Amino acid sequence: MAISPNTLIPPKSPSLPVGPTEYDQRYQDQLLNVLRLYFNTLDNTFGSLLGVGGGGGKFIRSPYGSFQDTTVQTAPANTAQVMRFDTTDLTNDVSVVSHTVAFTASRALTTLTVSAVSSGTIYLGMTITGAGVPSGTLITAFGTGTGTTGTYTVSTSGTISSEAMTGSVASKITVAQAGIYNLQWSGQFLNTAAAIHEVSVWLRLNGVDVAGSTGRVSINSKHGAFDGGALPAWNYFVQLQANEYVELWWSTPDTAAYLTSYVAGTSPTRPTTASVIATLSFVSALP
Repeated sequence: MAISPNTLIPPKSPSLPVGPTEYDQRYQDQLLNVLRLYFNTLDNTFGSLLGVGGGGGKFIRSPYGSFQDTTVQTAPANTAQVMRFDTTDLTNDVSVVSHTVAFTASRALTTLTVSAVSSGTIYLGMTITGAGVPSGTLITAFGTGTGTTGTYTVSTSGTISSEAMTGSVASKITVAQAGIYNLQWSGQFLNTAAAIHEVSVWLRLNGVDVAGSTGRVSINSKHGAFDGGALPAWNYFVQLQANEYVELWWSTPDTAAYLTSYVAGTSPTRPTTASVIATLSFVSALP
């Protein structure tokens, strides 16, 4: 079996040969060879960890992922909204997986009427695809439907007879390896109102709200010609088994506050701004 240079081989105590009652050169050579192989393994392992021979940990590669979203994200007032991601920057055994749903629906202008759901659950922020559905169409608000059949508001307008559609939203930060992870996030919030507005951000683990995880942030009000803004950021330590996932959720009592992105700036030249950035880094094996 080929051994990757990223793999540390744990040293194993050697099985020493039983010594003869009298001195024997062949036994001595065999013993020294076993010990030599064992100490070579120790040298290689500690060299990778401690830098002996120029290693300095360069062969250690822990799971990690870095993700962002380049779109504007809004939420209806007083409604839980999942944060989504459309870009993967760096990844190793950590990925963003989508919630998906298959359903039958018709459409009148910006109202989508779902008559049947064959699999999955409908989430706000989902991108809808189907025959005649414009690219980039999102579900922006609940009507009579809140995940299954009923009406929903969508971001584009049109008329479509009943047909099969699908929806997806990339939000589940999923790990391939069990462990304790550090989830760090930041969000670029904007407030277009003359009053300060609150937003709440919290964590869901495998679809369940995590007690004590909600952070509340005040978004500055509009001042003169400039909208108010805030860039909150904090981290969580989460314990995950293989294939489990975490999500960031948020809400606001007023639609004037939302997550925004910016195009590249000038005077001076500066890069684009993501609406959400999140990183998930391996910290430790499970206890």
